Amino acid sequence: PYRLEPPEAMPRHADWEINIRLGQVPNNKLGPRDDYFKIVHDVYTTQYLEAMGVEPSERYRRVVARNAPLEKCEIEATWADQSAVASQLLIKQPQVGRGPAAKALETEGAQARAAADKIIRDFHGPEVLVDAIPPEVEALKPKEEAKRNDKEWRELALAQMQLRDIQNSEGANPELTAEMELLQTRARGDESALMSRAPVLVQWGEEGDRELELLKRKFILPFACAKKAKGPQEGIVMVPWQSPELQANSHIEVPEEHLAEVKQPINVTLDQIHEEALDYVENRLPLELLSTRRDPFIFAALRERLECWDFIRLTGLSAHLIYWTVFGHLHPPDRKLPETTRQSLVLTMQELWSRVTESAKHKLVRRDSRVREFILPVCMLALKRGIEKVFTYQYQKCFVESDDAARVTEQLGDQINVLTMNLFDPDCAQLNFGALDTSMEAIKLWKKLHIIQMKHGLTPATRTLAREFRTTPNTLLLMHSDGNGPADPKTRKLLQKSSSDTVLAAVAGLPPPVESSEADRSSPARNGPPRQVKPHLDQHRRSALFRTACSRLSAAGQQAVSGSPVAA
Repeated sequence: PYRLEPPEAMPRHADWEINIRLGQVPNNKLGPRDDYFKIVHDVYTTQYLEAMGVEPSERYRRVVARNAPLEKCEIEATWADQSAVASQLLIKQPQVGRGPAAKALETEGAQARAAADKIIRDFHGPEVLVDAIPPEVEALKPKEEAKRNDKEWRELALAQMQLRDIQNSEGANPELTAEMELLQTRARGDESALMSRAPVLVQWGEEGDRELELLKRKFILPFACAKKAKGPQEGIVMVPWQSPELQANSHIEVPEEHLAEVKQPINVTLDQIHEEALDYVENRLPLELLSTRRDPFIFAALRERLECWDFIRLTGLSAHLIYWTVFGHLHPPDRKLPETTRQSLVLTMQELWSRVTESAKHKLVRRDSRVREFILPVCMLALKRGIEKVFTYQYQKCFVESDDAARVTEQLGDQINVLTMNLFDPDCAQLNFGALDTSMEAIKLWKKLHIIQMKHGLTPATRTLAREFRTTPNTLLLMHSDGNGPADPKTRKLLQKSSSDTVLAAVAGLPPPVESSEADRSSPARNGPPRQVKPHLDQHRRSALFRTACSRLSAAGQQAVSGSPVAA
């Protein structure tokens, strides 16, 4: 029942005043007297401390109540009509020196000071005059110079230490340095620094759900294999990425009005790809919806790897390879991508993919050994989406504004899926997410997809055998890089079980072989043996491929020793 006014600027002596305004209280709502006394007392001690410039904590309020009690103050009350309590209280501190008690106190103080002076005179003797003239400035110069020299020496020592730190930091791993700093912070127990660096788990709403649905329909198994049936039939048909028709028909036909635009090769810069990737990975990629894990450090580390320059280069090179795969037929033979350039492009992509994935595994597997199965699908998904964005950014009229944009974009997405599968995941085992496979829609689509795959000869038994006897695309190309294949007959026999001709053609930069199906075998046009893939790399490319393969095998061996086995 009171209102407080801002405390006025009062002089810092004992004659200040405290003004408290109270609200109107009807007679029928009048409360106990002790409650009003407590309210007035609290406001009084608070304003007292604020006038002194002291924070009104509970401790200091008790000090005020003990040393300047409200009972000894002079209180003037102002009353208003229709109120049972006063409308305003003016509280004045008792003036120093008023009353007999104050006079007696002053007399006692004078007597005490006289007694103290007598003790000092008896102990020290009579007063002696001391010369207080300042000394000559010249006499102080040596001391000032010594202080200045000492300060300069300390600054020089500090500069040398900083220079030594910079020299020692040259060539250091920034990630390892940041990790060591984090461990030192934890060892010191600096919780505030840890909280400032700790990532936060992103909570996605409708926008994240829409982006996830778009990614599912384009790049994630089994949803990306579901296509609308063409012709009079209605419904959904499953088109596996391993189908011979999808592997062989890599060319995309472009409307006549967009040929001039599409014939221009990709000229998007790495800076543009990096800027767009930063915005998408940080603000729109719903990583948290792809897993049931709730560790924000894992998602933060993955986002960091998807923003590194190796991944940006991989996206740009993959976009160039896709361009010459789907639009190469639009150029004359002398303008097409040479086979040697295509091989160099694929080798560089393999090296970048190995660096990105192995560094992500090395950083995250130590925190959670099961996260390895989540790293490759995330990198593959981000790579596919980045490739598509490069095309839609440069060829907006063809892929965004034209009437045929839906068809062209769908064919581009299919070829992106096929090429990334052949280059980085021949067994098609790292292109789905367990958190999405538990829905009823995913279960039904997986069932239909497995039936279609069995019609193409991809039964569970053959897929298991192929995965058991297949090497990585890097090692496969290295063994066939001289055009003859492995010299050991046992190795050749094992590799024949892996059905890796399509993968070998993709990593070698050659046209895909034509798979022989039942219809092909019954056709009179297919009487000869199937074409064999025989890549041939020069010594320089073979050496580069050998170094990349050794680097990956070495990283896999280190993880196997540390308790996280990785297939080579």
